[in-house]
Amino acid sequence: MYRKTDWNFSRYEEAVFARPCDPETVMYAALDFCIAIVGLRDWTKKALVRKMRQDGSALPASLAMLDDFAGFVTSRVHWQPAIEAIANTAKHAEYRDTGWEKGIASPASFFPDYLRAEHEACADGLQLFAFMHKYRQVTWWDLSLRQHGDQNATPGYEALGGALDQWGSLLAELGYPAE
Repeated sequence: MYRKTDWNFSRYEEAVFARPCDPETVMYAALDFCIAIVGLRDWTKKALVRKMRQDGSALPASLAMLDDFAGFVTSRVHWQPAIEAIANTAKHAEYRDTGWEKGIASPASFFPDYLRAEHEACADGLQLFAFMHKYRQVTWWDLSLRQHGDQNATPGYEALGGALDQWGSLLAELGYPAE
């Protein structure tokens, strides 16, 4: 499942860095990645239970009870609650932010500094789309993650890539190298 999740991230990464950048491809790849991460969490828990039953292994010292697995993951994968909220909202066709209350995930446009004034002059979404189309060889779309009321957002590429790296470390800690 880690390799599948890594593959999903590669598709997302290619979409973010494609020029011209297609916002639909970026967003669909981000959704696929988030759903894959939730699957990875579920498969990892099942593998851990199976390992314990088959060879009598104990839980890792840092995991007090198996019922704490979700919290255990969240303590090691910073963006896990946001990723799960995005995945669950997409999968269940209704807004679900459990664990990431007041979180906001939205499309975001990125551009070189020399275009800042023109970007900021866009009065609405139509002007922004026209701007992005005009400069499609140097601008790109991504996901943006932040908390309601916070003006500072984290680009999706940074959040999702960090989550993938943290999952690799977590799997190694559990004895499942992500190779």
